[in-house]
Amino acid sequence: MRLRFIPLIPLVIAATLAPLPAPPPPAAQGPAQTIAPNELVRKVVANELAVSDQDHTHWMYRELAKLPPPRKEKTVVETRNGELTCLEAIDGRPLTPDERSAEDARIRNYIADNDEQRKARRNSASDDKQSEELFSMLPDAFLFKYAETSGDNVKLTFQPNPDFHAHDAEAFVFHKMDGYVVLNTKENRLVEIAGKLTNGVLLLGGLLGHLDPGGTFDVRQEEVAPGHWKIARLAVNMNGKVLFFKTINEQQDEVHSHFAQVPEGLTLAQAEQMLHRQAVAKAGQ
Repeated sequence: MRLRFIPLIPLVIAATLAPLPAPPPPAAQGPAQTIAPNELVRKVVANELAVSDQDHTHWMYRELAKLPPPRKEKTVVETRNGELTCLEAIDGRPLTPDERSAEDARIRNYIADNDEQRKARRNSASDDKQSEELFSMLPDAFLFKYAETSGDNVKLTFQPNPDFHAHDAEAFVFHKMDGYVVLNTKENRLVEIAGKLTNGVLLLGGLLGHLDPGGTFDVRQEEVAPGHWKIARLAVNMNGKVLFFKTINEQQDEVHSHFAQVPEGLTLAQAEQMLHRQAVAKAGQ
């Protein structure tokens, strides 16, 4: 199971980063809770990591990518050998015959290219590992405070913990976020995490570049089947400049829906057949 709660900050920086001024201490908590907020976060993080390690189910779902443009509608099928994605519409219109032929050829070529598959799996595993590392930081990197409760869900706000020291560039940037989490206390699951880069970040005092203040991310999960939670929304908006004036314009807005579990041993070739049957069925509607 992919654990991709934390969108990866698009930076490759080997230099020491200049720290920002420490944030003010958190305000006093409201009414007493049965568990300290940071301990509740630690409990949910531990459960999410455990579930991620144990859950080997695969799913098919719809993906609506609103950003970057153009707007794209896709179907994604997870398999034991990675994901297979099929583009189905662009800016609300079905693919033209030429576009459909090109997409079919791309899928066939990918299925026949073992090297490309291995590369995709390595990249996905690397992203998952870094996302898990950043997610694991939450209880120590931030100071949480109870905000509100609604049924089984509780919302906590957070701000950087001035006593935490980031171990790499991505963690440093992530640690500079303020935001909130929504946790489901019945199942100890993450419902939502949202962060904002309030003050911006200077890279090596500004010599290597910067990330602009106001950058945001928002990730939402929902239970798609009993005991199975999947990412339903992923939105990222980061801007800035790095070494040699390379502009960072990381804008991503995806909605995932219509989840359906597929067989655990599904191959990429079988996933292609599944996508083909679905396309034929849609064309006949």
